[in-house]
Amino acid sequence: MQHFDLAVLGGGSGLMISEAALEKGLSCAVVEKGAWGGTCLNRGCIPSKMLVYPADLIREAEQGAKVGVSFPKPEIDWAKIARRMQHQIDANKELEQELSGQKGLTMFKGEASFVDAHTIQVNLKDGGAARFTADKIVIATGSRTRIPDVQGLMETGYQTSESIFGGHFPEKPYDSLLVIGGGATGCEFAHIFSAMGTRVTMAVLRGQLLRGWEKEIAESLRSQMEGLGIQVHTNLNSVSMVQEGGLKHVTFQNLAQGGQVTLSAQEVFLAPGIVPNTDMLGLQAAGILTDHRGYVLTNNRLTTNLPHVFAIGDVNGVDALRHKANYEAEVLIDILFGEGHRVADYTATPQAVYTFPQCASVGMTEEEALAAGVKPRVAYNHYSDIVAGISMGYDKRDENDGFAKIITDERGHLLGAHVIGPQAAVLIQPFAYLMNAGGDRQLQDPGGLSPIARSMIIHPSLSELTAWALGKFQGERPEMPRI
Repeated sequence: MQHFDLAVLGGGSGLMISEAALEKGLSCAVVEKGAWGGTCLNRGCIPSKMLVYPADLIREAEQGAKVGVSFPKPEIDWAKIARRMQHQIDANKELEQELSGQKGLTMFKGEASFVDAHTIQVNLKDGGAARFTADKIVIATGSRTRIPDVQGLMETGYQTSESIFGGHFPEKPYDSLLVIGGGATGCEFAHIFSAMGTRVTMAVLRGQLLRGWEKEIAESLRSQMEGLGIQVHTNLNSVSMVQEGGLKHVTFQNLAQGGQVTLSAQEVFLAPGIVPNTDMLGLQAAGILTDHRGYVLTNNRLTTNLPHVFAIGDVNGVDALRHKANYEAEVLIDILFGEGHRVADYTATPQAVYTFPQCASVGMTEEEALAAGVKPRVAYNHYSDIVAGISMGYDKRDENDGFAKIITDERGHLLGAHVIGPQAAVLIQPFAYLMNAGGDRQLQDPGGLSPIARSMIIHPSLSELTAWALGKFQGERPEMPRI
């Protein structure tokens, strides 16, 4: 039986850890049942942004009349958009080829499961099987779309981010689309198809879009999306589904008012949330603990209840974001192969949703600050309050006037920042840096780069242009590219 110094289960952000192990001369096994690169590259933030940007251009062109520039109706080359999207997904093939040539790395294509605390069984895609042991094991198997228990769902058919980026991309924009779910994925796909001319309806289980976000941001987003023609229904729980007359009809229970409502569309896109890819890992055989949802329990050193087993990324249930997973990989690299001083800190985790308008956030909401016993100080500024915003056509009378909301404690210590409007992801990033600054280290090194080095950089965003440049100083070995 083969034995390795390190085994990584999952070919996404976990590859950063395998790369670090190889640099130390250690033997490493990586197991991946799907395409290399993880959710982000194959069915998440990267291919979706290849669709978001064209959608943004359309919406921005529609706003041109506000500043005196009108455009004709755009001509959409859907086939070209699809080709550009697929080209990015196909980077997984280049990644696999690069990995296959790395000395000390053994790649297993298949599904991994624990036999015991140190032994991994892999059911290979070619029908065979392999078994190996490892001194240390990193679980980085990611997550997938949660498929709700809806009568008639399987017979009627549906799309998810896995299917739409996995060979079932439509030949043209749908005439109508029902999006079930009001999180980041649901909101982004609603924006994409609505901008392309699809009649989009959203059905959301909770009382607001973007559950857990600042309520004012969520309310403004809903108002502006509805202003663009997207119908948003909240407090709806799907119960049955049927296809009739060329449309798919979904019946929902109205959780707020009682009774039922039926919504219909050419296609249904499911984005009701995610579940961790742990159900087939055989964690019980190794004695690894999870919560009631199946997420692997870890401490701030990313260690499970077994001292030699670690978990990063979506699978540990903390913020399903690629830049958060990359950050955890960097922390774990220090713990395993560096000085070992770092711990995972999620208080300054920035995030963005690429809707129209764009939304971004870092730190606490006002409600969270109050719940923590803090008396928050709150500041607002609208796009219409600054010349740059006015030049873009924002006016105080407009319902779509975006804004920034900044929250501090009574001492002026930054607790959170929230933005809705153009380039929100870029505007929020400096606040993540600020929240990672201060303390003795910063006082001893004024002007140092450590706040950036310690921060998560929203992925994918233009902020990566400058932040990632710090790993490419001339004459120094660049860091491994983060996808």
